[in-house]
Amino acid sequence: MLGIAIRIAQRMGINNESALAKCTPFEAEMRRRLWWPLMLFDTRMAELAFSKILTLEPSWDCKIPLNVNDADLRPEMKAPPATRREPTDAIFAVARCELGDYVRHTSIHLDFQNPALKPLAKYAYDGLDFESGHLLGLEETIEDRYLKLCDQENPIHFMATWTTRALLAKYRILEQQLRLSSSLTRRVEAQYDAATASAIRMLECDTKIMASPLTKGYVWFNKINFPFPAYYQIAQDLRRRPTNDQAQQAWDCMSDSWEAWSSTYVSTDSPVFQLMAKIILQAWEACEVASKPLGQTLMVPRIVSSIRHALAQTAETIQNTATEGTKNTMDMATNEFPTSTLTSTPMPVGFPNHHLPYGMGTQNGYAWMRPDMSSSYGAPGQDSLDNHLDQIDWAGFGPWPGW
Repeated sequence: MLGIAIRIAQRMGINNESALAKCTPFEAEMRRRLWWPLMLFDTRMAELAFSKILTLEPSWDCKIPLNVNDADLRPEMKAPPATRREPTDAIFAVARCELGDYVRHTSIHLDFQNPALKPLAKYAYDGLDFESGHLLGLEETIEDRYLKLCDQENPIHFMATWTTRALLAKYRILEQQLRLSSSLTRRVEAQYDAATASAIRMLECDTKIMASPLTKGYVWFNKINFPFPAYYQIAQDLRRRPTNDQAQQAWDCMSDSWEAWSSTYVSTDSPVFQLMAKIILQAWEACEVASKPLGQTLMVPRIVSSIRHALAQTAETIQNTATEGTKNTMDMATNEFPTSTLTSTPMPVGFPNHHLPYGMGTQNGYAWMRPDMSSSYGAPGQDSLDNHLDQIDWAGFGPWPGW
């Protein structure tokens, strides 16, 4: 249905200013307010489907909606209303459109999505510079134009502020990941620090959104936007540099975020939980290994304790299910066969499960779990996180503002 809506919109010409110029100011603005949400929603759906984002590109020229209140728009008006400098009814949508308009004109985005359109890019990527001047300028513009006057007690202002800041951090993570992976870039500690700082920033913003009572009305919007890129960046860096200066802040930040999400939105049998369990416990194991030569005793982070507890509960449930199944089978056997046919040889009853969560397996046909959950993930360098996750298509995780 989304695809059909986009095709109808294209046939109507609402994606091009040349067609909108023939409309009244009111009609043109309403069409812009329709086109941009279609683009951003389609962008998020493409992210979730790990599909290329072909709609958010520079071949169309529809302007972003005006930062005006709904009451400023009237069918009889002869000219567009003046853009306001203070927060309006449209601030949440307009701020996201501003970032989306920037992203669709960057060479980084087009490298991922449609290299043939790179000549249309306005913002080129310099692999030797890990601080993008264009992005810094965009951050300053958005803060000054939209966010600095927001009332943090107003739910829509609160959402606009922290969602936009999280999206800016998300895009910075991708830029820095690309620079770190570039063969032209000499990797330095400052680059790793910058990437992890952006990830921490993204999680901090997301935690504010998830933990605030002001956002209860936007659960439908928030729940499909798990901040995986930030977790991935932090876990990857902790495995590489387990004792870096940002480590404690990173663990605290991930713990706060995980508590905000896991109580409501993350199920232990979901792929998100299984992947998160793997990367987090591998990162913690690297920290434990690094601390031993230093004679340090580390306090287990809350996120690690929470994941271990959840895995233990899942294992116990599976074990109880297997035991109950074994008992039922034995009862059936007792009822169906004479006692004299039963021997002292144990019957080969067991229920191997090839879909157990990470850290669990089967032993002699029964589900089992090692007491030290982290040890089941292999030593650093074995069953490497990099080997499993370096092939992740980062285009599928953003940084586009489809939240």
